[in-house]
Amino acid sequence: MRTLPSYSLALLALFVATEARAAYPTKVLSALEDDAPLPDIHVGVGYDYGTKSAQIVREWVQVDDQGNRNAIDVKELDYEEIVHRLLVDVRVGLFRDLELHIRAPVVLSDTSQISFSDGVAGRSTVYGSANANDPNFANAENYRFPITQVPQQRKRAGFGDMTFGLSWSPLNDRKDEAYPTLTLTGDIIAPTGKLRNPTDQDAVNGSGGVGLGQTVFDLSIGVSRRMRETLPAMDPYMLFGATIPVATAAQKKLGLDPPPTGRFRVGTEFVFFDDPGARQRYALDVSFSLQYIGIGRTYSELSDYLPNFNQRNVPRDTIDYPDYADESNYATQINGANCLGVDPNSGQTLLENVPCGELNQVDEHLRMSGLVSVHIQPTKFFLLRAGVGLGFTSNHLITAEKVGTDTDPVTANPADCAGGCSGRVNQDNSLGQDERSQYYDPRYDAPGRRFRAEDIVSILFFVTATATF
Repeated sequence: MRTLPSYSLALLALFVATEARAAYPTKVLSALEDDAPLPDIHVGVGYDYGTKSAQIVREWVQVDDQGNRNAIDVKELDYEEIVHRLLVDVRVGLFRDLELHIRAPVVLSDTSQISFSDGVAGRSTVYGSANANDPNFANAENYRFPITQVPQQRKRAGFGDMTFGLSWSPLNDRKDEAYPTLTLTGDIIAPTGKLRNPTDQDAVNGSGGVGLGQTVFDLSIGVSRRMRETLPAMDPYMLFGATIPVATAAQKKLGLDPPPTGRFRVGTEFVFFDDPGARQRYALDVSFSLQYIGIGRTYSELSDYLPNFNQRNVPRDTIDYPDYADESNYATQINGANCLGVDPNSGQTLLENVPCGELNQVDEHLRMSGLVSVHIQPTKFFLLRAGVGLGFTSNHLITAEKVGTDTDPVTANPADCAGGCSGRVNQDNSLGQDERSQYYDPRYDAPGRRFRAEDIVSILFFVTATATF
């Protein structure tokens, strides 16, 4: 999860207070200057509202009139997430163009839900139809066991992961017009929030954790340059950044392998009024950002709703319908949990004491966002910023776990493994090892059965009031 939906983190990391001259995303506070010996201090409180919607489709193998098997994408689910968050931000100038900043998020509400897409109920491959539950389907490829109940909802709230960082501007066009402003920033996002565990039953009841459970190193570089001294003026800027996440021990046990990301943002501040002496400033900021998210096992749109089947608990390579119905083959059992509920076809309770929730192998994708914000500073003691952003994410697989890794040497005797050794993932290989991934679920990770997120749209609104000293 998440202290905030991932589609808005890159934008909100920049939404902190500033003062005159340098473009807002590249401005840092200062101290011990000849004309201002006391440190600049900004204390801000912000509110942001983010939404994310997506359509979930599934690869589905069908046989045409000629008997050919084809995998086509079929509509399955609609996904929606809404987050309300408070953000407390403190910035202090430590030295000349060197600042310390600390951000503390409080998630008031993080609600996600899945429902059937229009026209899918009764034909779903997920739940509530013969397509989703057919014990008599061909044994060798039996994946028609329900995956989750639909509709479902999860709710989370609480203190999130804090950010601690430094920003430094070795070049500043306010001090030397021969150079642009250059700002270097290094942040550490610490796992201070309660762990977001996909199987957490508190999320079912409305109070699950929001902490990502990872330490994130965020490095960025930004450059800006005021184009002219007379007003109105333009102050274009560019920013490049990357994050390197490291999972905590608790999250590693869940299988978290978070992806690295890279981002680029370009924009312009249109400055309509700027009086540095009185610290009065009015500006409009328009920007576009592009973010690359790599492959990783992490939170997906369905990570709260898929049961955590562990194929290693099945003592053979072939997995069949009864194996999915056996509670002992799942990684987690919690008294009272019930991921699948009652099968509407048979009336039987399915997977009693097995919760929904597991991390998923998510394919690489791009996120494109636009942001428009206003900067209103009528006095040197107060600053108000507000804005709205719109983002689009490229279609990508959200269940793409590998079946496992073949570790047999090329010299292995094929007779030592059922079905052969080298070039094949075995439950018992030539070295006596189980090569199967404990995170792979044949029902939705195998090609022809995987889930894909499409038509992903995000909206962000924020407002921040800052006391400046």
